[in-house]
Amino acid sequence: MTNVERWPGLARSTQWVACIPARNEAGRIAACIRSLDAEFGAALHVVLLVNDTTDDTLAIVRSIAGSLKSALTVVCVEWRHGSGSAPKARAVAFDLADLAAPNAAWIFSTDADTLTLPGLWGAYQASFESGFDMVCGSIGFIEAEAAEVSPLHPQRDAAIGEYRHLGRKLASLWFPDPDNAWPHHGGIGGANFAVTKSAYRLAGPIPAVRFGEDWALRRRFEAFGLRIRHDDAPRVATSCRLDSMTEGGLSAELRRNRFEADPLVDEALEPPSRLLRRLRLRCLVETEEDRHRVAHVLQARGLSPARSVELAGLPGRKMAWFHAEAELPCLHRSPMRFSALDRHLPSLRRLLAKTAAARPGSVPAPED
Repeated sequence: MTNVERWPGLARSTQWVACIPARNEAGRIAACIRSLDAEFGAALHVVLLVNDTTDDTLAIVRSIAGSLKSALTVVCVEWRHGSGSAPKARAVAFDLADLAAPNAAWIFSTDADTLTLPGLWGAYQASFESGFDMVCGSIGFIEAEAAEVSPLHPQRDAAIGEYRHLGRKLASLWFPDPDNAWPHHGGIGGANFAVTKSAYRLAGPIPAVRFGEDWALRRRFEAFGLRIRHDDAPRVATSCRLDSMTEGGLSAELRRNRFEADPLVDEALEPPSRLLRRLRLRCLVETEEDRHRVAHVLQARGLSPARSVELAGLPGRKMAWFHAEAELPCLHRSPMRFSALDRHLPSLRRLLAKTAAARPGSVPAPED
């Protein structure tokens, strides 16, 4: 840690803390912080984690700090041996939230290249007042930037979007969620989600992953049985730039889809047969009353006898599935190329239709 600065310090009015990782964001950070300040005002404390930065990000933040209604803490860090990453920076910012704003009840995650849109605060408050522990808002692009980015091939864009939609709809048929009636956006992004501090103390910290820390944290919330809401009302607009070098981030996906003939797609998208296997195993682990059968299947799928018995005996079945999904070799994710996704799309459509038509409790046959 190379520097810590606070403006104006602890404030009794603070209800929210916004956590933002930033690396060389001099051109965007002022707009990001000002949009937060305009929306939350004195109810917000911003924690900005400036990491491995060589531009004027800190100087720009200093120049606007005095004009803000929100409180602000900036922590500058340099990673040893070049080991930094956006997930690590976000995790450190979340871990500092209690120290920076001990009075806050909610933590909001966003990115340094993202603008908070009007109405976000009220939409989040409404969801949290309804008893949710995590709320995942919607993410759009900054219009002026989107107009300058070369368009993705329309057929490829439509195929990826349909595949993601069909997979989420299929999961909703297997596991209806009373908190999220279908259709819903079903996603989570570091640029726009929020959690209660109490829930984060239970299910945190943010997992140490190379990328996809937002999805990894959501899985932990699911494992602890916490209530998650996918809400379109809290909105942000994020950059659609192609020059960010964040591994696994949006910019990398945009570059792949525009400049590669057969790009890798989101690793959450998988062949229908593997998705069906995942859903069946989840159903078994979470709902089967014969726990000896659960242990037998887990062992047959690749876990050790002792570990299979241990997971089958956990009182929290969502936690049992959390560990089983992470540890079963047959469920390890391997990103597909777009050509494979396009080839599997008709099969996924048929699987969804068969599932929707099936009697309650029946299990559709897998397709290759």
